[in-house]
Amino acid sequence: MGTFIELLIGAMLTPAGFVTEAYLVVTMRNHWSSYYKWLQKGRWSWLGLSRQFVRLILKVVKQEVIHLVIDDTLTLRASKKAPGSQIHHQHGNKPNLAQYVRGQCWVSLAWVIRREKQPVALPLLTRLVPGISNTGK
Repeated sequence: MGTFIELLIGAMLTPAGFVTEAYLVVTMRNHWSSYYKWLQKGRWSWLGLSRQFVRLILKVVKQEVIHLVIDDTLTLRASKKAPGSQIHHQHGNKPNLAQYVRGQCWVSLAWVIRREKQPVALPLLTRLVPGISNTGK
């Protein structure tokens, strides 16, 4: 299980975020197709992975104060069938976009650490805001 977590964490931290790049960086024991099948069809929990990632960071990064950041990101979508796709007010006031746009709202939790005087955000969990119920809360 440790190598799977290393693979997924490596995928989150690579610039492109691809599992293939993480596989090339981390020394793996099995053929890449084993991990691909595990990611596609395996039974595992994103919350469990996030907890393991936090445990790993706590062991590696020694900080007295932990800074957590919550951010919401709007991903533009054209299809009404996309999960969580609905009309959102576009707060960025970008001149090339309408005031109201169709998109998905993603909410992320990250741990901010200082590394060589430069802050770095380590993503812990990202969730899609559901398209039904009172999503503004």
